[in-house]
Amino acid sequence: MKLEVNAYGRVMKEIEETEGVPGKAVHLTLDARLQEKAYEAFGEESGAAVLLDVHSGEILAFVSTPAFDPNAFSRGLSNDEWQALVENERSPLTNKAIQGQYSPGSVFKPLVALAGLESRVIKDDTRFFCAGKMFLGDHPFHCWKRIGHGYLDLREALMHSCDIFFYETAMRTGIDKIADVARRFGLGKAIGIGLEHEKPGLIPDKAWKLKRFGESWQVGESLISGIGQGYILVTPLQLATMTARLVNGGYEVTPTFFPVSERKYQKIKKIDVSPVHLNLVKQGMFDVVNVPGGTAWGSRFDYKGMKMAGKTGSVQVRRISLKERQSGVIKQKDLPWKYRDHAIFIGYAPADNPKYAVAVLVEHGGGGSSVAAPIASKILKESLILDPVENRPHF
Repeated sequence: MKLEVNAYGRVMKEIEETEGVPGKAVHLTLDARLQEKAYEAFGEESGAAVLLDVHSGEILAFVSTPAFDPNAFSRGLSNDEWQALVENERSPLTNKAIQGQYSPGSVFKPLVALAGLESRVIKDDTRFFCAGKMFLGDHPFHCWKRIGHGYLDLREALMHSCDIFFYETAMRTGIDKIADVARRFGLGKAIGIGLEHEKPGLIPDKAWKLKRFGESWQVGESLISGIGQGYILVTPLQLATMTARLVNGGYEVTPTFFPVSERKYQKIKKIDVSPVHLNLVKQGMFDVVNVPGGTAWGSRFDYKGMKMAGKTGSVQVRRISLKERQSGVIKQKDLPWKYRDHAIFIGYAPADNPKYAVAVLVEHGGGGSSVAAPIASKILKESLILDPVENRPHF
């Protein structure tokens, strides 16, 4: 249709109209029921969620919130409507699932654990002592638990999300080995799912820092990388991909919107990592949700004997001063929205025979255990309700 409009954008008359031609039908993997459940679970929160089939890579839910009404663009936006969208601090025009780049926080710890195991610097029974903080030279590195966790092995460190354990592991493993494992599990580059403007995230290493800043990598930077902070950036889609590869036996699945039945079959490459090490990481992720004291214990479910497993994360967006640590860290609910931590959770279900992997990120949500994990739990449970166990495919 061709229209004549004046300088104010007002339609003056219709010049020409051509009947539309039906396009080719496109079948996608997205499940409208899971999409609706995911949006419902977010409520008024801002963020993103991606749900994958861990064996095929099929994307079943792909959510970025808050959303906007695309019909408004068809009829034309007023200046006020446009300004309301672009000035909204919750960024409704950004597809956060592929364009939001965030520090992963503690959901990066399973990869650090795997890198440490693969490098033989830790074993399943390696124990480190957490006193609430450790020193590198005269600089303190704090655990989220001020009084410390005491002695912990790998499984317990994942369950309680002990920062000290992963500072120690990262320091011994080194950033280059951590970066290698992270990239093999889908981080540090665009996945490539056919949508424009996907961000690559960032997995740093020694060569990257030297090229970017002309400076050598410092040991302290390895420590903060060990808890998913520092230079590291990921997208929710990358986190879902990472989770799927961790729990499907180490197969390099790639997310896709197109059903397996409509794609040419290609054998999925297996990542060269020890199955024993993958299982150790999964055991820790199981305990996060299903053992009392685990950081996501409050979000557990048991649907017909099927449970979920996963990892919580909370990412600081502001620096906590020494004075604040000494006087008491300000509670998240008492901070302005934009200064609250991002809340993250990666999870999968069923825990004993994984089929679905999910990544949930809630911008400035406050806590991964209190905000992101409950959302992920609802999405994963709904995926099990809609897909009977006997229909689950296997490699």
